[in-house]
Amino acid sequence: MSDISPDAVQIRITSDGICFIDEEYFTAPPGVPLNDAVLAHLQLEAAALEMPVRAVIQDEQAQYTTAIRVETDGTSHPVAGEAQAPASPTYLPMPQPKSLDPVPPDRPYEPLPEPYRGRLVSICATANQNLFAEAARDADQLLVDLSAQFGPSHLFTLAVGLVRGDIAWLDQDFRYGLQSWVFMARAWHSHLGPQHSSTVRAAGNALGCWRRLQPTEAGESAEYMITFLRDVSVPDGEAAIRSISRRAQTIALAN
Repeated sequence: MSDISPDAVQIRITSDGICFIDEEYFTAPPGVPLNDAVLAHLQLEAAALEMPVRAVIQDEQAQYTTAIRVETDGTSHPVAGEAQAPASPTYLPMPQPKSLDPVPPDRPYEPLPEPYRGRLVSICATANQNLFAEAARDADQLLVDLSAQFGPSHLFTLAVGLVRGDIAWLDQDFRYGLQSWVFMARAWHSHLGPQHSSTVRAAGNALGCWRRLQPTEAGESAEYMITFLRDVSVPDGEAAIRSISRRAQTIALAN
């Protein structure tokens, strides 16, 4: 659709890093930079509305105000002629995994018991040295150990799963990231239900990974994503399903 949503989304980031979207408190998933999380939120809104979304961003930390337009395909660009204050950034960039914030060692929702917590801290330190293969290997082993002792959907296991998902994202391993976030979204759905922010954001991360797959992989996994979104029934899931179907059709026609 060529029309744009009539009302601009108002985004404010305070000087201490607190974010409000249309006056509602918004927090990024643990380990995800705020700009990336805000952009993902706008991409989901554009997909749900099936029309571009305009957003006015006031960042008191960076001391700038700018406007961007997010298209239904997830691309974004500054809006010419809109107010822009002194600033280095003039738009929210698409995520570039190699330049994302490091993985913090203290991010799990639940304090892990030792020796698991020490192992997680070591994994985060390894990832922060860009040694993603080593960090992924150690995280996978920690997940195996936690799953064996507590179960694959225990909060301890999911806490490490979040770190593993971040490592996949940083390493641009979007195929693994997709599988990881789908599993976590299903687990959070079981624990907390479809409306909870943890479930919604995990589903959004899964969708973000799917959008970054190569066309062949995206086409092959389209039905997998559609089934997943119908199972978890997150808000705007049907709009995301329509977006997936459109891309899958485009890929099929191009082959």
